[in-house]
Amino acid sequence: MPAFAVEFRAGEGGRDAEHFCRQLRSAILSFARHNHDFAEPLPEPPGSRTLVLRINGSREPYEALTGVHRIQRIPKNDRRGRRHTSTATVAIIDYRCAPTVGLRDDEIEIQVYRGPGPGGQHHQKNATAVRLVHRPTGLVVTVERGRSQFQNLREAKSILTKRLTDAERRRTAGRDADDRRRQISSGERPVKQFTHNAQRQQVIGHATNTIWKMSDFYRGQIDGSQR
Repeated sequence: MPAFAVEFRAGEGGRDAEHFCRQLRSAILSFARHNHDFAEPLPEPPGSRTLVLRINGSREPYEALTGVHRIQRIPKNDRRGRRHTSTATVAIIDYRCAPTVGLRDDEIEIQVYRGPGPGGQHHQKNATAVRLVHRPTGLVVTVERGRSQFQNLREAKSILTKRLTDAERRRTAGRDADDRRRQISSGERPVKQFTHNAQRQQVIGHATNTIWKMSDFYRGQIDGSQR
């Protein structure tokens, strides 16, 4: 089965929101294992408020858990015993490795000419400069500084590959951002798709009027605990 990624992002609530985010990841990781799906946490970038699970399996059970989760509880570090509301979001996006773009010879127009820059008589007498035109996108790369056509051609292809890869990365990032926005909206407290009420020990799915026992939900017993 194709892999997908489940993203968990801490929302409002500071440290408690970050702790809640980890609880949600742990719950869905346990849920995946109950479903016999392969799941693994991906490395966390330093300072990031986003956690990611990579899962192989059917997306459908997990899509029912996407959205804004808010928890109402008294954090352990609040000495006054005040009830806090913190949020975290859950979203599914396509899992992608770092994009790589291969250049096909039939997509590239290669032009060579005499380089005008430094290099003395070698530049002036030999067609060492290279201009590449990528036909599908219209991108143009020119390299003149090398002393050989081969050297300039190799550098031009490297530059063109990087530019195409960066463009693909921006395109997929934009698509993922649209998917994420559709699922989680703003991630602020007033947006509630799921409420975790510590006092009642319940997790409520507002869209489906589903209620789980909180202890079961966090153990990953999300299907069987509905009532």
